[in-house]
Amino acid sequence: MSKMKELDSIAQGVADHIKEIIHDTVEWQIADQPFDGDEFNAIHSAVMKRAIENLYIDVIIGGKENVAG
Repeated sequence: MSKMKELDSIAQGVADHIKEIIHDTVEWQIADQPFDGDEFNAIHSAVMKRAIENLYIDVIIGGKENVAG
């Protein structure tokens, strides 16, 4: 396996693990909210997406001060 493929494999494993952690953390954070069923799932999904967007802005873009708009 080439070094790049090996690094990609490691990065995917890290991404999968982080996604699980974010999923569990969001569930824990919104557990006390009065949502249930489809509403809970929609809120959970929206919070996960926003958390990932915030990570993207912080890690890839370099912080909110570097985001246009």
